[in-house]
Amino acid sequence: MTAAQYAPAVMQAGIDLEISPKGIQIGFATVYVESDWVMYANAKVPASMSLPHDAVGSDGYSGDAATCMDPYKSAQLFFSRLAKLDYNSDANTPGSYAQAIQQSAFPDRYDQRMTDAQALYSRLASGGSPPVITPTDPRVAALKAVRPDFNEFANWCPNNESRQGTPIDALLVHTQESAENDDNAALDLSNFCIASADTNNPVSYHTAVRQASDGGVTVVDMVDTDLACWAVGNSNLRSINYCFAGTDASWSRDQWLTQSKAIDVVAYLVVQDAIKYGIDPTAHITFGPNYDGKPPPVVSDHRYCTDVLRDGNTHVDVGDNFPADLYTASILKYWAAANQITPPDPTPVPSPAIRPVQTADEYTAEIFDQLRARWNCLGGQTVVEAMAEVRDKVLGTSDRNTPGIKEFS
Repeated sequence: MTAAQYAPAVMQAGIDLEISPKGIQIGFATVYVESDWVMYANAKVPASMSLPHDAVGSDGYSGDAATCMDPYKSAQLFFSRLAKLDYNSDANTPGSYAQAIQQSAFPDRYDQRMTDAQALYSRLASGGSPPVITPTDPRVAALKAVRPDFNEFANWCPNNESRQGTPIDALLVHTQESAENDDNAALDLSNFCIASADTNNPVSYHTAVRQASDGGVTVVDMVDTDLACWAVGNSNLRSINYCFAGTDASWSRDQWLTQSKAIDVVAYLVVQDAIKYGIDPTAHITFGPNYDGKPPPVVSDHRYCTDVLRDGNTHVDVGDNFPADLYTASILKYWAAANQITPPDPTPVPSPAIRPVQTADEYTAEIFDQLRARWNCLGGQTVVEAMAEVRDKVLGTSDRNTPGIKEFS
């Protein structure tokens, strides 16, 4: 089934269950948000991997794989639940009914896609040909297929502003400069930023990330990346900022390695945002204390603003011991997966020539031949004559031409 056939199948499922036009539009908005008209298999459901699919995800599921991966049948599941709600009422927004079923971490997105859903419904209802629905950049689906395990939710912070048309060209990581070391550090940081709105120093990041004591990683979204957060002063408009909650620029490498999964997750988020904003995150990655001095686009840290952009910042996070090598490797990994880059096969190394096995007599004969031979590299002398000449020069003797063997045993 093509993307153009997907929408009519969803619409027919709604009609067959006597769902109102508004309900079908809510269904369309849900598809826009959940899959953008791409058919996903589920990595957690082996049976789904053998069915036709466009990408691989790992979200939750309900029902058997064949049902979930059939647009008509899966739409019927959704509409049968929607039918139990008073979705035709104007008491709540249309998206709130989708949220009641989907339980998304981003409930506002359903209402944000209602305009698209209504336009799609109008086109189909008027007898228009099935629309050619262009899914998102295919790299997004390829990246989602290798998504690391993390829990993400929003705790929106009011400390933000319009980017005023400024292109994004800096993807920066930060430390919190905090002694906090508990599993709720990311949420606590977002709450701190929200509370700072009423102070003389309001601050925010786009995202706070923390690896808990059990290895799980939490991502708390504070500011939409389409807006500027308040993290790097004069470079706010041009940057996306990710903060490792509960960390400090003075940390040792060993301390940073306790957040290795969080570092990997931030690398994933960087690649995700780089695709969205048309940046190649692998082209320019630089960290202190030895920055390359090149201008953005760049993947770096807060100190890059201080030392390279010289934009008035004075911060030095993430510090000299941040494992930039691990971070860089993760960025390269996720970028390769998103672009479906197949590493070239390594150039085969020829096997060394195998020397034939010699008998003891053959080995002895070879040694005698080398001793008796006159070598051009030794001025036409034998090895023994050359050694005698060296001895005479070192010791001041003149024994080189003395014949015979003093002793042989």
